[in-house]
Amino acid sequence: MKKTLLKLTALLATLGYTLPIWADEQAQALLMEMSQATQQGNYDLSFIAINPLDTISLRYRHIKEDNKTYAQLLSLDNSPQEIIQRDDLVSYFGNSYQPFSLYADNIVDNLPNVLRTDFVRLTENYDFTNIGRNRIANRVVQTIRIQPKDNFRYQYVLFIDEQNHLLLRSDLLDREGNLLEQFRVLNMYMLDDPAPLLNYINSVYFPPSINQKDEQVTTLAMNWSPSWVPKGFTRIKTARQQVDNVLIESQSYSDQLFSFSLYVSDSALPESQEMVWKQGAYTIYSESINNKEVTLIGQIPLTTAKRIVQDVQFHSK
Repeated sequence: MKKTLLKLTALLATLGYTLPIWADEQAQALLMEMSQATQQGNYDLSFIAINPLDTISLRYRHIKEDNKTYAQLLSLDNSPQEIIQRDDLVSYFGNSYQPFSLYADNIVDNLPNVLRTDFVRLTENYDFTNIGRNRIANRVVQTIRIQPKDNFRYQYVLFIDEQNHLLLRSDLLDREGNLLEQFRVLNMYMLDDPAPLLNYINSVYFPPSINQKDEQVTTLAMNWSPSWVPKGFTRIKTARQQVDNVLIESQSYSDQLFSFSLYVSDSALPESQEMVWKQGAYTIYSESINNKEVTLIGQIPLTTAKRIVQDVQFHSK
């Protein structure tokens, strides 16, 4: 009996130390396969995007041909809108605005952030866990949880097709597990013959781009900065512009999964006032600091936004 107990204890100890490591490695491998399938595959997805105020239906088609990306995103509800990608140019067509183009690597509208991230770098601040099999859109999926190692950001639960590794559902959750946003595929097809879509995209007239190709990101000198941001967030962009004779400076930050921007202007709020707006994953928080209005807009919890804004420091020029 004693020998049996010792063997069971040794086995449990071994499983206790090795299983999480194996599970994390397997989960990361699945995430990287998902990223590869998303970027390199030819497929057609009909899906819904859910947030607290709305549910919209869309169709996304993607082709990789001669090392170039072609894609189309169609809104299936309300006013028609079409977004088309031809390699590094993304164009927007809708009834309520003039068509325009942007130089960009991907269509980002209504698609989860997690499809465009570096999972190797993400391991510094997030844990990946495979929590088992499930079924989405009549397909067997593996379920992966992406959970932050701190309390300053959100988490994802992903449902990845076992066969073709495409993402079939993503739940963006707060730290308490409340649903903030959901992406859910209803129908999925692999495009065995991409020629019709490819011919259509190549026939579309692309309107002029509103940004420059290979535009260099410059860092502007500013006399303010946040003294604290969550670990892993780095500054990726600075900007300065005049709006209604008010100078507005901005700094943008990202941790490869979520992002936020800080804006500083001279139009300070009345003393002791703050402005708070929350919708799904997005937070807007404003406060007056040093006779300036400091505003944060981004995909982070309100408590995190408050701390970042309140820790903004101004330096003498």
